[in-house]
Amino acid sequence: MKKSRFFFLHEDTNQEKIQQLEALHQEYLKYLQICVNHMIHEKRLKILRSQKKDFFPTPKSLTSQIIKNAQDHAITIVSTWAKATYSRKIKRTISKLKYKNEITEEQSKSLYVIGKSLLHQPWKFVTQDHIDFYHKILDERGGKKPSVRPDMPMWMSEMTSRLETPEEAFHADWWLSVSSLIPRKRILLPLVGNPYVKKPDEVSKFILARKKRGRWRFQVVEKKEYPEPQIPEVPVGKIGVDVGLNVLCTLSNGNQYGEAFKPKFDRLYQEVRTLRSNRQKQGLRGNSPRLQRMEDRLSGMIKTETRRIANRIKDQYPDHVFVLEDLDLSGCRGQKRFAYRALQQALSEKVPVEKINPAYTSQECPSCGYVSRKNRSGIKFKCAGCGRKAHADWVGASNVLRRSGDQNIGCGDDPKRVKQELRRRYKSRRDGNSLLKLE
Repeated sequence: MKKSRFFFLHEDTNQEKIQQLEALHQEYLKYLQICVNHMIHEKRLKILRSQKKDFFPTPKSLTSQIIKNAQDHAITIVSTWAKATYSRKIKRTISKLKYKNEITEEQSKSLYVIGKSLLHQPWKFVTQDHIDFYHKILDERGGKKPSVRPDMPMWMSEMTSRLETPEEAFHADWWLSVSSLIPRKRILLPLVGNPYVKKPDEVSKFILARKKRGRWRFQVVEKKEYPEPQIPEVPVGKIGVDVGLNVLCTLSNGNQYGEAFKPKFDRLYQEVRTLRSNRQKQGLRGNSPRLQRMEDRLSGMIKTETRRIANRIKDQYPDHVFVLEDLDLSGCRGQKRFAYRALQQALSEKVPVEKINPAYTSQECPSCGYVSRKNRSGIKFKCAGCGRKAHADWVGASNVLRRSGDQNIGCGDDPKRVKQELRRRYKSRRDGNSLLKLE
């Protein structure tokens, strides 16, 4: 596991250098948008390295190396969008069309291959008609096409940027040599040092340059490998973890974390939703500076709090394995998605984790095993089968723990099959208890 490190532009940087950097960034984003639009227009979701030069238009304002960086960046944007759209929407759409007999089995097979491999030309059983039909589905049901935001970072390879230590006495800790819009002329930028980086060869040569909150920052990846937390050979025990409704984190032993944090987060989150909704009603798509600051504050709040909780859990339960839900967050929106992703990442970096199938962990009764959506109402859990009452967040965490090591329910199992297995167990347990009563 590698970690990202950040360098910031020194506050005493010459304004002319900053203007040159911002001019380069603007031209880079313009060309990046041209490349993205060109790929979408030509229905090319993937470009090979050997095809870049002949496929993309060549601007006169950028140097050849910056052009290559922008082209690679555009390919990544479009390919990532195409793969995510296929897994979230198009794959499900193809299955529905096949189920309704609107397409044949052979057609669906070809469409699956196109979406998975991002084909742009006929291949074996995939014809041009299949490719055209796939892009028709993508246009109609693929949602919003990828676009370049004003705050998008600039890719800088080792040919366009170089991190150096100052040879002479200077108030800055680092120098960053960056290509400019003028060929064979570089911008020399002073940077504030990072306490984790002592030498330039300790980090990658690839740099992401971004202006955020009015301040330029440069992101690199540390070459040092940090070992991921390993499951101990003889763990002390296992603890189930669930993202709570009114708290940030609930453990299977009943402990809860983030009770005071959640109301603060909810208030700011509601303000962000209201402001974004008002902008959408006015036809404004992009974020205003105020909305961007509020979203950045949300991200900072959730990251800080989840890492603080992860540190507390790590200190309180050493040599334990923490069981998490292997959630597919593609269809999840709002605070639950926001909090779970941050908590999962924080725990994965600090403690050994085990992932389980999350299907119906919030609806299954911990006593009798009865599964129903009616069992849970907000933070209250009352089983419709046996009447068991409990805190809904604790029920979810305890079910997550019991799902650990379940040989009959794996992470890749379909939710329908999981529900059938849980109902079979409940019926077997219920029939067994009734037989005992008759005897």
